Amino acid sequence: MIPVEVREDANRRVVRTLAMVVLAFLCSAPCRAQQPSNVSSICKLQDSVAPGTHISVRVSGVYGPGLDHTVLVDAECPSVSAWVELALRSQENKGKLRKLLDRSRQARVVIEGEFYGPPLPDPKLPEAVKTHYHPGWGHLAAFPTKIVVYRIDSVSTTGDDAR
Repeated sequence: MIPVEVREDANRRVVRTLAMVVLAFLCSAPCRAQQPSNVSSICKLQDSVAPGTHISVRVSGVYGPGLDHTVLVDAECPSVSAWVELALRSQENKGKLRKLLDRSRQARVVIEGEFYGPPLPDPKLPEAVKTHYHPGWGHLAAFPTKIVVYRIDSVSTTGDDAR
């Protein structure tokens, strides 16, 4: 028979371990949900990311014209756009986005992902070429920045929907 002191000590260790696991779970979920917390605009992000770097972002803008091969723009800076690549870790709101895009070819979104600055030129290129060559992302490398989308937080109409 196991002495009472040994059983009580073992029970305390089990309860302490369970409490630590529960506490770790409760603390980690809000931390993950809060990162990144602020919603940025493409206008602000475009100039804040250095060439060859990327940052985690939560960004809003107008997404379109389709689910694939698309861009994110903002009415505040119509000349600025970012190439969008989907690498969704959650399918939440994907169907809603698809339906809005099928109907009006654009949707207002809040998305989370990685925002990439302009790509660096190939280091093997001669200096004279690197000075004047500005690589980009997307179709015909036409976009200086891109966002890789991991999550679609919200989807709504743009208000400009004519159909």
